[in-house]
Amino acid sequence: MARERRRNPRFECKGPASVKLAPEEGPWPASIVNLSVEGCLIEFKKPHRLKQDTTVELTFKINDQQFLVWGQVRAIRSDTSVGFQFPLLNDRVRRRIAQMIEQLIEDFLLKGSLPSGVSENRRYPRVGCIGTAGIQLAAGEPIHPAKIVNLSAGGCLIVLQDPQPLEQDMMVELTFQINHLPFRVRGQVKAIRSETRIGFEFPTLSNRVRRQIEDMVDELIDNVVKRFAENKELV
Repeated sequence: MARERRRNPRFECKGPASVKLAPEEGPWPASIVNLSVEGCLIEFKKPHRLKQDTTVELTFKINDQQFLVWGQVRAIRSDTSVGFQFPLLNDRVRRRIAQMIEQLIEDFLLKGSLPSGVSENRRYPRVGCIGTAGIQLAAGEPIHPAKIVNLSAGGCLIVLQDPQPLEQDMMVELTFQINHLPFRVRGQVKAIRSETRIGFEFPTLSNRVRRQIEDMVDELIDNVVKRFAENKELV
């Protein structure tokens, strides 16, 4: 089947769902697989035969938020996998779905950045990245090799090649390079996750460097979201 080009790409998600074909019929249990403000992909627990353009009542829940919408059959992939369009969304529900997609994107971008059971409240969400880095503990000392694994305009996570004597709130000189663009900033130790995994804050960025980092983060987010959307075989 040819891939449909859409204005709003769908994003992978997981949650319980149900489909009701008529008011007097019981709901068919299912799961939601992906979502956009235009539609979704539903996987039924048991095979069901639906006709193209049939309109049904869809209920689904993602991250403890429940949605009730009308869905029109647009792509019958199998007896259990059906793609729906949302032809009658009101502005309030559309905004709720758009906000949920933003949350799904942010969850995807931050996935793997934090160890299990650890959470952080940040003004600047961090996005995963890959690049070379170095840490200089004091002027005149050697630069210790490392790599950068996530970045925001407020800080970053660095993985050292070898353990170094770092302490909470200690200031160091950080250098890192992402997509061939080098950065040099002052970093303050804020999260010592292991002997080699250290979270830094950027307390003294100039406006120019902050703009450069924000531009880089925007580029990283755009690239990740594009890959995330394009690599899914969606409805």
